[in-house]
Amino acid sequence: MLRSIMLIILWSASPFAMAYTYTLEITEQELQNKVAAMMPMERNLFVISVIISDPKVTLINASNKIGIFVNITVTAPDGAKGTGSVNFTGTLSYAASQAAFYFKNPVIEKLEIDNLPEQYIPDIKQITQLAFTQAMAIYPVYTLRDDDLRQKYVKSVLESIAVNNGKLLVTLKPF
Repeated sequence: MLRSIMLIILWSASPFAMAYTYTLEITEQELQNKVAAMMPMERNLFVISVIISDPKVTLINASNKIGIFVNITVTAPDGAKGTGSVNFTGTLSYAASQAAFYFKNPVIEKLEIDNLPEQYIPDIKQITQLAFTQAMAIYPVYTLRDDDLRQKYVKSVLESIAVNNGKLLVTLKPF
């Protein structure tokens, strides 16, 4: 028993173990499919109703961020309806215990809504931000597969995340 433990310790400290990293390529389309499955999102706060739908995911090379463009439909207290779009950017975060990646720190970069009085825009922005942040904290945008031995093995530590040529390159290591 002690011998087995010693071998594991020696192996994990060896250059071989450190060199055993796994780079997972996640395409824009894979992320698109996962985010689209979460839509539409609807949120009601006070008397304002917000529906977010039709996401378009973009991987941003320069900043290693993810952009999500969505359509928005808003119903205001006076019955006025507006439609428009919202651009979010955020980062990917890895939860090792669930072997899943979550869209974190979403920030509204741009919010455009037609046919609504300007007085509603701050509330709409707040509701939209809250709804999107809460949904993205609950539903992963990518989960490592248990049926892939390499993915199962390297679930423990995220080494880096980078965007390159429309792909998200996620490097994981076992220790």
